[in-house]
Amino acid sequence: MLTAALVAGCFQSVGAHEGRDHAAAPAAAAPGSPRVVAGSERYEFVGIVEGEVLVIYLDRADDNSPVTTATIEISLDGQAYTAELQEKSGTYEITAPPLRASGDHEVLVNLKDGAVSDLLAGTLMVPPPAEEPSGRLHTLLHVAEDFLSAAPGGRIAAVGVALIIVGGAAIGIASLRRRRLVAVPVAILVLLLGAAGTGAHEGHDHGPDLRASSGNSPARRPDGSIFVPKPTQRLLEIRTRVTATETRVKMVRFNARVVANPNRSGVVQSTLQGRYEAPEGGVPPLGTKVKAGDPMGRVAPSFASIDSSDMAQTLGTLDQEISLNRRKLTRQEQLLATNAVARATVEDVRIQLEGLEQRRRELLAAKVRPEELRAPVDGVIAATRVVAGQVVSPSDQLFQIIDPASLLVEALVFDQIDPDAVDEATASLGSDATIRLKFLGRSRALQQQYSILQFQIIASTVALNVGTPLTVIASAGERVSGIVLPRAALAQAPNGQTVVFAHKEPEVFVPRAVRAEPLDHDSVVVTAGLDAGERIVVRNAPLLNQVR
Repeated sequence: MLTAALVAGCFQSVGAHEGRDHAAAPAAAAPGSPRVVAGSERYEFVGIVEGEVLVIYLDRADDNSPVTTATIEISLDGQAYTAELQEKSGTYEITAPPLRASGDHEVLVNLKDGAVSDLLAGTLMVPPPAEEPSGRLHTLLHVAEDFLSAAPGGRIAAVGVALIIVGGAAIGIASLRRRRLVAVPVAILVLLLGAAGTGAHEGHDHGPDLRASSGNSPARRPDGSIFVPKPTQRLLEIRTRVTATETRVKMVRFNARVVANPNRSGVVQSTLQGRYEAPEGGVPPLGTKVKAGDPMGRVAPSFASIDSSDMAQTLGTLDQEISLNRRKLTRQEQLLATNAVARATVEDVRIQLEGLEQRRRELLAAKVRPEELRAPVDGVIAATRVVAGQVVSPSDQLFQIIDPASLLVEALVFDQIDPDAVDEATASLGSDATIRLKFLGRSRALQQQYSILQFQIIASTVALNVGTPLTVIASAGERVSGIVLPRAALAQAPNGQTVVFAHKEPEVFVPRAVRAEPLDHDSVVVTAGLDAGERIVVRNAPLLNQVR
């Protein structure tokens, strides 16, 4: 009864004691598949056992690209096999029943890739099947472990409770005169003491398990290196490069934008105020190709009330003068018939009358004559700011026409470089697109503490629009030495350092802290932290950096 009461009291006070957290234990990692690893100056060989099948991953040592054109002969414990290419996965396979036998197997690889032959050797270790405790002993182990983890007061309290329990059980058995059964509580005591000795006592932590992961999933090891199985490397398309020291011209970066060429662009405007009338076929849409002189519509003039009043007054005056001159011309013609006046006088009156009538006709025509709008240059319509029937003024830009094959780039330069030292430059859009530029000139007047450099676009791999922001990389004339890597090779470690990943073993990558400076739009130069001849990941390094 005393033993039962103590046990019940212990389990009623189950809780985490000071300095310890009884969180759920993480699930144990699945054991990794047996594998054989071999390498040479040209190739990396990794074979992973799956039952009786050896799946072979063959990559090039310099860039980690898969090899799928080789002929592979495998010697396993002296028995020869020919590997078959699996086209879907890019791997090779052999089927060998000895792979199920535990122990060490000597593996010799004879491969031929075109005119290149190589011989690799490795050892495949197949572990024996693991044995788990079962039955009542397995249940007893779990009960003992749960009890010790739940007992309050740490290891000393747990051992004291165990002694009381076992002592009470021994006294009870002895009182029944069954001395042979005393061995049972003694065995339980030894088991509980051993389990209690393996736990962390109050205020102490024995730390994480420092054994490296042997599973088939990517994992970061305690020393910082990253284990990435070959199947994962194929999935992430990890590529490497052997480093070498180079001397390059240092480049500087400018913010820039695309502008229209003033010699190959223009705007369509009206010189008077009026109502816009669309040409035949409607308002030309964006992107329409036009030639110089093509009709773009017309503008019917509109008059203010004061202008209409002035025109009516002028017309009235002209009509009155025309009427008087007509009567005068009639009288002069009658007098000319009797030779009372000279013929020259009659001609003067007739000319004066014709002039007044011409002025009247022009005034009436000006009131209704529209202004024709035509394209000033060849190109495409880049902007349309008018609709049919819209009232426009002389300051309105109705259409903008540009030549997309003749655009310019304007870069803003503060004090990064002497503008007169620029001779070549490229531009980028933040992607793989590259734009070659030719320097044209620079402004001699500062605008908000910056100067403008103007470039002509020589060649571009993408279509550009006016106003597109660019990054211009220009030569500064200064030379710098170091290891040149693409920007994709850089990653940021959790502590904020810039790192690259060295490919130390076929399935192991090691982060290396480096100091790097921008070189051009897609490259950097590493000035410290790396040596020549190392294999560095140059594609998808940020994905490796996410492995935990």
